[in-house]
Amino acid sequence: MVERSLVWRVTAILMTGLLILSAIVQWNDPDPLRWILCYSVTAIITLCSLIRPLPPYIPLIWGLVVLLSSLFVGMDFLMSEEQFDWNSFWNVIAMKNEAVELGRELGGLLLVTGWMAVLTWRIKFTRMQQRTKMI
Repeated sequence: MVERSLVWRVTAILMTGLLILSAIVQWNDPDPLRWILCYSVTAIITLCSLIRPLPPYIPLIWGLVVLLSSLFVGMDFLMSEEQFDWNSFWNVIAMKNEAVELGRELGGLLLVTGWMAVLTWRIKFTRMQQRTKMI
């Protein structure tokens, strides 16, 4: 059964667009391929969940893979010798130092991990509702 909630569908469509945009802007990154892959796979999973129901383990496994990646980026971030600056973090154009880049990468990974957690929960919640209606 296809998702019926309009709010959910709009949210998922907006997230898909945001993730595709995030993948596109990675072309100017020093290491674009892994970030394009990360955002693209997340967008594809989200889009597929709108088209037909997915098993909950798909976003769960991808979310865990991205979470593991964020742990490695987080360790690099904590071990970085350069000073992190919030003003530079929010400056769209400037990439002042490695700490700012790592902070942005970590933020993107946490966004993807959080979205996969939400998607997993939503799939499980919808399945529970469908089982309840059958009884």
